[in-house]
Amino acid sequence: MSGNRVVITGMGAVTGFGFEWQHLWRQMLRGKHCIRPWQPDGVAEGSFPVRFAAPVDLSMMPAHLCGHPAWKQPLERRSRYGWIAASQALSDSGLTREDVREAALLCASGAPQHMLSDMLRSAAPQAGEAPAWKYLMKRQAELDPCGSLRQGNDRLVQVIAKDLGCEGPVINISSACAGASQAIGNAFQMIRRGEVELALAGGADSVLSLDTLTALYLLGAATSEQRWGKEVCRPFDRNRSGLVAGEGGGFLVLERLDRAQARGATIYAEVLGYGSSLDGYKVTAPDPEGRGAILAMQAALDDAGVAPCQVDLINAHGTSTPLNDATETQAIKVVFAEHEHYRRLAISANKSQFGHLIAAAGAPELIVTALSCRHDRITPTLNLDEPDALCDLDYTAHHAVERPVQMALSNSFGFGGLNTSLLIGKYREQAA
Repeated sequence: MSGNRVVITGMGAVTGFGFEWQHLWRQMLRGKHCIRPWQPDGVAEGSFPVRFAAPVDLSMMPAHLCGHPAWKQPLERRSRYGWIAASQALSDSGLTREDVREAALLCASGAPQHMLSDMLRSAAPQAGEAPAWKYLMKRQAELDPCGSLRQGNDRLVQVIAKDLGCEGPVINISSACAGASQAIGNAFQMIRRGEVELALAGGADSVLSLDTLTALYLLGAATSEQRWGKEVCRPFDRNRSGLVAGEGGGFLVLERLDRAQARGATIYAEVLGYGSSLDGYKVTAPDPEGRGAILAMQAALDDAGVAPCQVDLINAHGTSTPLNDATETQAIKVVFAEHEHYRRLAISANKSQFGHLIAAAGAPELIVTALSCRHDRITPTLNLDEPDALCDLDYTAHHAVERPVQMALSNSFGFGGLNTSLLIGKYREQAA
């Protein structure tokens, strides 16, 4: 509760909606989504069980981004999208590269993509011989420069840091679906404690590949349902069947309030609190009683010195999986139990509109939450036609609503029980 006030002064997002957060926001308020039929490269049409995703459409890229250096280096999609989102956030903030030279840079990203073609380099040249690593080593010059054998999971933070000439703290975070939110939360704490004045924080990810979607499918996380078509992502609905993967990235510029005021920056919202927890129940299943989610949300409220009754909106993790949605609902009821405040909360699930960005998910979702605080408008949860009996709150179904939003929580709950909540509020010149 003590220390510097921290505000959001720049935002950048790359999603299936395109390459600008402004377009993302407009489309979400219109109740649109960017989920469409999808199959991995190199497989026969219709042969892969996961049939829908929210990929980035390169045809939507603005002309001014065609010359971005992200397209000139051998990089995975996640690093390209993250680098572009970070550049957009910096441009949106009105800051220069020189301004952020000593800023903190915190990035989250997932595991690099494994290339089947690279693994096949270990095949023996003679029929009947077993594959061996010695054959791969002899053929290493043939490896895909964008594959996991050439790209580490800190590649994104490396290219952004080099591009900006960062001399301050540069941190890579790998904590599954909570990653980007943890990057933002840690950046917030660093500024509040006075370690830095500025931070660029967020993440990027793309799991739209044969190997990663196979893993998510085998873990029971990704849906293979087809009867709902493009409306397959159905958070809190009784017919939800698993996550729908998206790709992209999001970054935010966080800044000490007095510094932002002195330069006349646009202030989108104020970051008020950060909470994180680990329940470690199962790799892809939350604790049935929602203990980890409860701890994270309560910690964010306590960090800000805010009572539960002061919160107007929760941007839910809302994955459209049978376990998460019911557990998150139960956790909300526990944290906001006093006077049944959970009945007065608005809840929204962004993943119904742009899919699950895995390690990057928390960044564009926090951008949407900040805009809700700024404009008093709440984006909808799509495809909520038949609410589950265990999911009985106000999820802002089908249509955006105009409603005062003074404070909002954004939840990100990752595989392995990594839970993060960020509390933000409408910016006011004087602290409440």
